[in-house]
Amino acid sequence: MTREIAAPLRTTATPTARTMRLGAWLNENARTIVLIAIGLSLVIGVGYSLVLGSQLRYFDEQVYVTLTRSMANGHGFTLDGHQATAYRPPGYIFLLLPAYLVSGGSILAMRLVGVLALTGSVWLAYLLGRRVHSPATGVLAAFVMACYPLLIYTATTLYPQVPALFLLLLMIETGMRALPADGVPGRRRLLMAVLSGLVGGLLTLTVPTFGLTAVGLILWLMWRQWATNRRIAWRTVAVFIIATAVLPAAWSARNEAQLHAFVPVSTNEGVNMLLGNSPHATADSGTNTDISTYEATAVQRKYPEVTLDRFYTYQALVWIKDNPGHAAVLYAEKVANNFSYTDSLATSAQHSSTQDLISGLSYYPILLLALARIALFRRFPLHPTEKMLIGVIGVNVLLLAVFFTRLRFRVPLDGLTIVLAASTITHLLLRKDDEKSQAAE
Repeated sequence: MTREIAAPLRTTATPTARTMRLGAWLNENARTIVLIAIGLSLVIGVGYSLVLGSQLRYFDEQVYVTLTRSMANGHGFTLDGHQATAYRPPGYIFLLLPAYLVSGGSILAMRLVGVLALTGSVWLAYLLGRRVHSPATGVLAAFVMACYPLLIYTATTLYPQVPALFLLLLMIETGMRALPADGVPGRRRLLMAVLSGLVGGLLTLTVPTFGLTAVGLILWLMWRQWATNRRIAWRTVAVFIIATAVLPAAWSARNEAQLHAFVPVSTNEGVNMLLGNSPHATADSGTNTDISTYEATAVQRKYPEVTLDRFYTYQALVWIKDNPGHAAVLYAEKVANNFSYTDSLATSAQHSSTQDLISGLSYYPILLLALARIALFRRFPLHPTEKMLIGVIGVNVLLLAVFFTRLRFRVPLDGLTIVLAASTITHLLLRKDDEKSQAAE
């Protein structure tokens, strides 16, 4: 009789079990991990800002510093110290002004406005990801946002896009807290509606294309509340609309008084539209587009600022009307160019193949994961907030292509794309929990 020796029982965790444990660990340690991400964002941003110092690499940065200096010196919103202008949206200048005043005009201090905005965005991405799916989603979104190269680069440059991302996320978060389903008392919900509206107004004055997003958020929140309580829905919407309109209305009144014309935000929409819709415009030409013929006509006719803006808008619309086929193809190309990893910059010294490589390797995996979230909607139904994020991204991609496209213009949308990508990963990590919760429902 042979004696069988029993082998010791070994339990090996399956890949599914290991991923489940990872997802559970992320959920359990979410707060600690997100605090690390916030610290990491600060260290990277401040460190890179110290390396850059007072160096201004782009023309737009010089313009923003000039406008901020003019405001600080009591000359108002002007580029030459005398003639009032509305050529640039004022929101970003309002954000830079306190840093300029406190620091005595330090470029480094103004650079830190973007760094702090990115750090705040890291925290808000965590809150948004937690709403969308789980704390693990928020943790992943926060960590990716803290390390995302394009966000770091843009945050340390005097550009309004990262502060706009912060305002966008803050508008969404405070707007969500105005919902009755969020468990917030009535007065506090109204306070959140006021705060969200004011942030939305400042966002509109910072990046005007997000004005449509602010209106869309108001309608979305009304739709979310309508089935629950129509009276509350109307009241919340009224508060939102009034709060959102306060800052743009005040700026419009300033423009009416000083420019003697109705200018809701700025007078550069016309030139931006012409740069993207004229005979020499291409999908990625941007400010390199040759519009010298139109400029010569404007100089000859001595158009003032507001008239010039309307002249450029009119010429762009005339070209679109006269060339509908070309304009349609160009528009489709600009939509596609929104997802590019590189720009054709006027200052080639600021452009390198290494930057392109880093940009492409960091962006496209995130974009593919976000698209996978949409593709998996049958297996993992989309949360209402995810639908809203997809709508915001889609509408703004289409809106940006009306004018001309730039990599940095897409930066705020990348923040929302990161949240969707993180949701894809955590749905797969925690899919058993998802299936149990769906079965329970």
